[in-house]
Amino acid sequence: MRVEYHPSTASDLNDAISHYNDLRVGLGDAFRDEIYAVIDRILENPEIYAEVKGVRRALVKRFPYSVIYTATRIDCVRVLVIRHHRRHPEHGATRR
Repeated sequence: MRVEYHPSTASDLNDAISHYNDLRVGLGDAFRDEIYAVIDRILENPEIYAEVKGVRRALVKRFPYSVIYTATRIDCVRVLVIRHHRRHPEHGATRR
Protein backbone atom coordinates (compact mmCIF):
# COMPACT_ATOMS: atom_id res chain seq x y z
CA MET A 1 0.00 0.00 0.00
CA ARG A 2 1.28 3.46 -0.85
CA VAL A 3 0.23 6.95 0.13
CA GLU A 4 -0.30 10.08 -1.97
CA TYR A 5 -0.75 13.57 -0.56
CA HIS A 6 -2.81 16.45 -1.84
CA PRO A 7 -0.34 19.35 -2.42
CA SER A 8 -1.98 21.44 0.33
CA THR A 9 -1.44 18.82 3.03
CA ALA A 10 2.20 19.88 3.34
CA SER A 11 1.16 23.38 4.40
CA ASP A 12 -1.55 21.92 6.69
CA LEU A 13 1.09 19.85 8.45
CA ASN A 14 3.87 22.45 8.50
CA ASP A 15 1.59 25.18 9.86
CA ALA A 16 0.45 22.94 12.70
CA ILE A 17 4.00 21.82 13.49
CA SER A 18 5.15 25.44 13.66
CA HIS A 19 2.23 26.34 15.91
CA TYR A 20 2.96 23.51 18.34
CA ASN A 21 6.70 24.22 18.35
CA ASP A 22 5.90 27.85 19.25
CA LEU A 23 3.91 26.58 22.23
CA ARG A 24 6.63 24.22 23.45
CA VAL A 25 9.90 23.05 21.95
CA GLY A 26 9.49 19.53 20.58
CA LEU A 27 5.69 19.52 20.68
CA GLY A 28 5.56 20.01 16.91
CA ASP A 29 7.75 16.95 16.47
CA ALA A 30 5.37 14.94 18.67
CA PHE A 31 2.47 16.18 16.54
CA ARG A 32 4.23 15.12 13.35
CA ASP A 33 4.91 11.68 14.82
CA GLU A 34 1.22 11.30 15.73
CA ILE A 35 0.15 12.28 12.21
CA TYR A 36 2.47 9.69 10.67
CA ALA A 37 1.26 7.07 13.17
CA VAL A 38 -2.33 7.71 12.02
CA ILE A 39 -1.26 7.45 8.39
CA ASP A 40 0.47 4.13 9.17
CA ARG A 41 -2.77 2.83 10.73
CA ILE A 42 -4.68 3.97 7.67
CA LEU A 43 -2.27 2.14 5.39
CA GLU A 44 -2.64 -1.06 7.40
CA ASN A 45 -6.41 -1.03 6.93
CA PRO A 46 -7.85 1.88 4.91
CA GLU A 47 -11.45 0.83 5.52
CA ILE A 48 -11.20 0.88 9.33
CA TYR A 49 -12.58 4.43 9.55
CA ALA A 50 -16.13 5.36 8.59
CA GLU A 51 -16.84 6.82 5.17
CA VAL A 52 -18.91 10.00 4.96
CA LYS A 53 -19.58 11.79 1.67
CA GLY A 54 -16.89 9.81 -0.13
CA VAL A 55 -14.06 10.50 2.34
CA ARG A 56 -12.85 8.91 5.56
CA ARG A 57 -11.73 10.63 8.76
CA ALA A 58 -9.12 9.27 11.16
CA LEU A 59 -8.71 10.99 14.52
CA VAL A 60 -5.25 11.88 15.81
CA LYS A 61 -4.36 10.88 19.37
CA ARG A 62 -3.27 13.65 21.79
CA PHE A 63 -4.11 16.45 19.34
CA PRO A 64 -7.44 17.87 18.13
CA TYR A 65 -6.83 16.97 14.48
CA SER A 66 -8.18 14.57 11.89
CA VAL A 67 -6.64 13.10 8.77
CA ILE A 68 -9.16 13.15 5.92
CA TYR A 69 -8.41 10.65 3.16
CA THR A 70 -9.76 8.48 0.38
CA ALA A 71 -8.76 5.04 -0.78
CA THR A 72 -8.26 5.93 -4.44
CA ARG A 73 -7.34 2.47 -5.65
CA ILE A 74 -6.81 -0.93 -4.09
CA ASP A 75 -3.15 -0.20 -3.40
CA CYS A 76 -3.24 3.56 -2.72
CA VAL A 77 -4.51 5.99 -0.09
CA ARG A 78 -4.72 9.74 -0.81
CA VAL A 79 -4.46 12.09 2.18
CA LEU A 80 -6.57 15.15 1.40
CA VAL A 81 -6.61 17.29 4.56
CA ILE A 82 -4.98 17.47 7.98
CA ARG A 83 -7.69 19.44 9.75
CA HIS A 84 -8.02 20.92 13.22
CA HIS A 85 -11.32 20.05 14.89
CA ARG A 86 -12.25 23.72 15.24
CA ARG A 87 -11.97 24.33 11.50
CA HIS A 88 -15.19 24.39 9.57
CA PRO A 89 -16.12 20.84 8.47
CA GLU A 90 -16.10 21.99 4.86
CA HIS A 91 -12.44 23.11 5.07
CA GLY A 92 -10.68 21.13 2.36
CA ALA A 93 -13.90 19.52 1.14
CA THR A 94 -13.13 20.36 -2.48
CA ARG A 95 -9.75 18.62 -2.43
CA ARG A 96 -9.50 15.42 -4.40
